[in-house]
Amino acid sequence: MRTIFGSCVGVAAFSLLLSAPVSAQVVTLKGTLSGGEETPAVVVTGAVGTVEASVDTEAREISVTLRVFNIPATSPTTAGHFHVGPKGGGGPVVLNFPSSIAGRTGDFTMTFRLGASSLVPRAAQGINTIDDMIQAMVAGNAYANVHTSANPGGEIRGQLSLATTP
Repeated sequence: MRTIFGSCVGVAAFSLLLSAPVSAQVVTLKGTLSGGEETPAVVVTGAVGTVEASVDTEAREISVTLRVFNIPATSPTTAGHFHVGPKGGGGPVVLNFPSSIAGRTGDFTMTFRLGASSLVPRAAQGINTIDDMIQAMVAGNAYANVHTSANPGGEIRGQLSLATTP
């Protein structure tokens, strides 16, 4: 029931944003990344991070700020992505982070933009266009994942949710 309600809220919010013709609408999503969010098994790691994704619904682009801390020198990053999937569940890669994420250790910050050219369509999950992925993100059905050589399935993960304003 909670998942259905959350999806309905996300679809309604996304529809309202797309219907505003006057100016671009930006929706901000945030996530906190940790090994405790990894699935199917928790990863015991000192690495943590945050992700902020600002979705420009008119341009159909996502501006991302990724902050990662404590990646071990012995286990550099190999990749990062946005996946479609619920909290606690796995899902396929849909948007790849730039390849410059590979080989990083310690603390780092990356800012980048993702759009339709970064999309890996996943018809089985209903993700055929960048609009489909934006809808999944706004609905809380997407997460960020950073992979390392020691944990190729994911070192840290964080579910995206709408950012709250103070």
